Amino acid sequence: MTNERGFTLIELMIVVAIIAIVASIAVPNLMSSSANANEAATISALRTLSTSQFRFKTSSHVDVDGNGAAEYGSLPELAGLAAPRGQTEPLSPAFVSASLGTIDANGIVLRHGYCFRLHLPDAGGTGLVAIPGNLASVDPRRAETSWTIVAWPASHGLSGRTCFFVNEQGEILKSLTARYSGLASIPPAGAGLVGVAPTIIVGGSLASGTIGADGNTWLPLR
Repeated sequence: MTNERGFTLIELMIVVAIIAIVASIAVPNLMSSSANANEAATISALRTLSTSQFRFKTSSHVDVDGNGAAEYGSLPELAGLAAPRGQTEPLSPAFVSASLGTIDANGIVLRHGYCFRLHLPDAGGTGLVAIPGNLASVDPRRAETSWTIVAWPASHGLSGRTCFFVNEQGEILKSLTARYSGLASIPPAGAGLVGVAPTIIVGGSLASGTIGADGNTWLPLR
């Protein structure tokens, strides 16, 4: 005779409890690993963009006022997706990949679970989102010296936990206190600066190790 025996209710409950315990440990660890990977990729992208802005300017691709001092570019200009201001043809080869220059209507690039947005200054020093409709208002003189990029999680706590800021100085700052998230909460153009209003990107200093214009603490990468 075959002696068949099924699981008792208690045994099934024990199995379910064990699975729940394992899941409670594994899922947060998996999410944390994913967020860490996104943050590392975002830092790498910001370094690439910072270097590309320097190369773009030193190559004199934009000089709207014709004074011989070149200006910084927008993300589509850097990526060869739009002709530099005052020119008719996009850059070829481009300074960055198309994935870093494909902006939406809000001027945002979504990459590695993070939102990226670049700003160029107007005559008053306010950081304008560098979308086609704003480029005519960019001040050539101020755009010779200033730009900022902010990067924040598309979903704070899920795709990432850290916000980032970089400008023409090339030093990347991070904030662990900021809670910017997707379109629901977007960092201002001058978030990582001090000595200016949050929307201003000209004339301030980096908030390295202190509270920035947005009220959050910003730290240098280590």
